[in-house]
Amino acid sequence: MNKNLFLESKEKIEQKVNEILDKEIEKYEENEFLKESLEELKRLSAGGKRVRGYLIKLGQMLFGKDDDSYVDLAAAVEIFQTAILIHDDIIDEATKRRGMDTINSKYPGHIGTAKAICIGDLGFFISYRIINNANISKELKDEIVKVYSKTLHNTVNGEIIDVELPLKPLEYHKKMDEKIIYDIYVNKTAWYTIIGPVLIGAASANASEKDKEKLAEMGINLGIAFQIKDDLLGLYSNTKKMGKTLNDIKEGKQTIIYKYAIDHANQKELEIIKENYGNSNVSEEGNKLIINLFERLGARKEAEELIKAYTNKGIEIINNMDVSNKDEFIAFANYLLNREN
Repeated sequence: MNKNLFLESKEKIEQKVNEILDKEIEKYEENEFLKESLEELKRLSAGGKRVRGYLIKLGQMLFGKDDDSYVDLAAAVEIFQTAILIHDDIIDEATKRRGMDTINSKYPGHIGTAKAICIGDLGFFISYRIINNANISKELKDEIVKVYSKTLHNTVNGEIIDVELPLKPLEYHKKMDEKIIYDIYVNKTAWYTIIGPVLIGAASANASEKDKEKLAEMGINLGIAFQIKDDLLGLYSNTKKMGKTLNDIKEGKQTIIYKYAIDHANQKELEIIKENYGNSNVSEEGNKLIINLFERLGARKEAEELIKAYTNKGIEIINNMDVSNKDEFIAFANYLLNREN
């Protein structure tokens, strides 16, 4: 991966995000409520990896465009990223995000939840306004808004399944088709993390419809690999390394790792899973039981193999396309899928 290019892009996106939010804060200097809310949005916008913003640049570079025209669009996507994470932290009852206190935990009780909802909404609206104010043609703006809207819509669809599926009993999970889990992966992760940003970049570099279709297919594969990697980190990493609260076992998060485990567990092992996975009061010992059991059943190894397989599928698609800078894109994809946080 071209680390210098990535860091240079990250700095430009960071500056643009701060510039936009500072202007918003300045507008409401005399309104303590709005000013504080915008400051919270800015606080939680700091520290992001800027992966999605950088993928907009890489999407442009695939079609020979290499300038700073992506920066405003990248800032919009990154502010949206912060906004949706603020809402995600409410759902997960998380206390840490990017190594900082979440809004829902920083303020007590109902006010924390209410402020987080409002601040998250504010981030969505600001991100749309950035796109609407971008100095690009009406035709391009319409296409980007269409991609952006589809990304948001698919993300929420995936989140709905992700929130409700853990409420079903283990017996339901054992019988269900694993396609339901892949629906979460494609809608919530692939579109939100890979497809949306890459298509926005490609559109702004005048990519053909055929190429954009291939990029969407590529993004599905890399997005699935990205989410399975995230699921592994959610089990086998730690809160300090990840910079966010790890609640996957406590929440009973539905992953391909969990599905593989329950499909291969004997009755005694199923009882251990039933007792601990999805238990909001799970003990540290219960966490360790699940982690070790999933590894013993081969679920971790299966997940690692799936990451390789989906990554290879995605890379094969991009390799077969007649585009520029494909090595740069592939190197970054490999970086994402070998990350440790």
